[in-house]
Amino acid sequence: MARRPDDTRGSLIFQEGKCIEGDFYIVAVYDDPATCTISFSAYELENDCTFTYPLTYSQFDALFQYDSELMNPSNQDGRFHWIIERLDFVQDKRGQKVLCLGEEPTEDLDDDKNLIEEVKPKSSSVAPANAGGKIDAATRAKLLKELDTHDDAKLHAALVKSEGARKRFVSDLHAKRHLEQLKASQRLQKADEERESRLAKLEIIKKQQQAKADAHKAAEEARKSTMAQLEVLMKQKEAQAIRRLIQEKDAQDRGQGREKDAARQRRKMQERSAAEVANIEAERAQQLAKKREEAVEKRQFLVVKRNRQIAEQIRLDKGKGREFEVKRRLEKDAMIEASWELKTEVRVAREAKRAEFLRLEEIRERVNVDRESRRARDEVVQLVAIRRVVKEEKEVTLRRREKLRKEFLLQWKVDATQRAQIVRDRARISERREQQISHREDARLRRFRETQFMDTMRSTRSASPARRPDADVLTLEGANPEVTLMPGHGSTAAEEAEKRSFEQIERSKRQAERDEKRKQEDAKKGKMQQLGGKNPNNSEMVKVHEWREAQENKKQMLGSAKTARELAEEQLVRDAFVKAQKREELWKGLEGPRRESSLERQKRRHQATIEHTKALPMGRALPNVLVY
Repeated sequence: MARRPDDTRGSLIFQEGKCIEGDFYIVAVYDDPATCTISFSAYELENDCTFTYPLTYSQFDALFQYDSELMNPSNQDGRFHWIIERLDFVQDKRGQKVLCLGEEPTEDLDDDKNLIEEVKPKSSSVAPANAGGKIDAATRAKLLKELDTHDDAKLHAALVKSEGARKRFVSDLHAKRHLEQLKASQRLQKADEERESRLAKLEIIKKQQQAKADAHKAAEEARKSTMAQLEVLMKQKEAQAIRRLIQEKDAQDRGQGREKDAARQRRKMQERSAAEVANIEAERAQQLAKKREEAVEKRQFLVVKRNRQIAEQIRLDKGKGREFEVKRRLEKDAMIEASWELKTEVRVAREAKRAEFLRLEEIRERVNVDRESRRARDEVVQLVAIRRVVKEEKEVTLRRREKLRKEFLLQWKVDATQRAQIVRDRARISERREQQISHREDARLRRFRETQFMDTMRSTRSASPARRPDADVLTLEGANPEVTLMPGHGSTAAEEAEKRSFEQIERSKRQAERDEKRKQEDAKKGKMQQLGGKNPNNSEMVKVHEWREAQENKKQMLGSAKTARELAEEQLVRDAFVKAQKREELWKGLEGPRRESSLERQKRRHQATIEHTKALPMGRALPNVLVY
């Protein structure tokens, strides 16, 4: 198993062997959901080095958007194999190897090996002539002849001299490399300090945003509490109607007990079947996990076996390479001395470019700080405006409530005054009724006494032997209309005429008394009104009527103003929506050409890097120990 790189996070999901430029690597794929990144790490078996090529999820999916076979996200192994086939190495501006993604699959050593195995003749009991290597017999004989004619002493002296020069060169190279490492560590330290300052600024901005969010949340909670109180008041009004409906519903549901039991049984059966299905799915998942573990163990065994084969092949190839390096070392020393001056010039230009970049970075950081300060000031102004608007709305609400309270108290006073007036009117009517009842009782009692007197007089007149003229008059005046006179005692018509005249006289007397009494009461009432002044209830009613008209006019004015304000706000919202929609359409229209140009530029850059790498002269691909 390959070693995990230090800067790579996530879990291992795929591994595959790969031969790149004659060296064998184990390519591991790591998935990090926290950063949405898939990393391809190539582990070199010879010197224990790792090279990482990260890809985001969107970049990873964009590679297969035009491939019908690999477009399906479930085919992860096929996607990983497709990318590993195209992994290659290029040199960066420092001359170090960097992992990149090529346009075409790179050549693999396994293909050459399979081709050799296909053209290899069948084995026989006699050993082949060229069992020592891949060169033919003629070339082998020529090389043996050159070895026989070579001067061993001269070769030894040249090897000793070249070995000393190589050691001096390596020591100088290590010293310069150590100096470059110190500079790199200082640059890293400065970058860490800048990063810490930026993180501190971000923390301050986060705290400010959190404070704004808390204030907005408090205001929202206050508004919600007010709305909740209003809803409680509305619900209290509807409680009686809802309670009545619930009682009717309970009366209807009393006969539905059996249906509920049947439904409960059906739910239990459904839950039981769901539990059985869950158990079956769990068992299937366990079986799949077991098969997956077996496949992983088998794959790891094959990988270990293949790693051993690759390591053995590399050991044999390195042994042959060392023999060839002894011959080419002198040529390399000369080439290195020639390229030293060129690299010095390149390094000076790179340092100047780096200094310019740092200067521009400082200017960019200063501009960012100014922009963040302006944004913070704008946020403070906006927050103050929001708080002022909230305060004004709260004051308006309090004034409206106070006005409603005063209106309610005034209405309560007016209602109480009206009720008191009604009570006084009823008492006056009751008193008048009692007076009329007493008058009628007096009149009835007087009539009763007059009737008794007339009866007495009539009985007295009938009992006297002599008839007097005044007795006839008394008899006519006090005769009872209900008594029928006997013949010989006078005329009945004359008695009835006397009776009617007497009743008219009495009635006129009573009417005169009533008129006199009414006149006295009217005079008394007028004097009382003059003494008490005007009725205050009339003026209060006029004031209440005027106040209600003013309130109604003000309510209509506020309603019209609110409607106009809501229409203006809706128009602003519609304008903002149309503006955002147009901006999004413009962005979508320009994003396609922008992405195409970016992809085209990236392809040209990769192609230029590949062509530059291929155009390098022989011997420029130096080991890492000789690169500074």
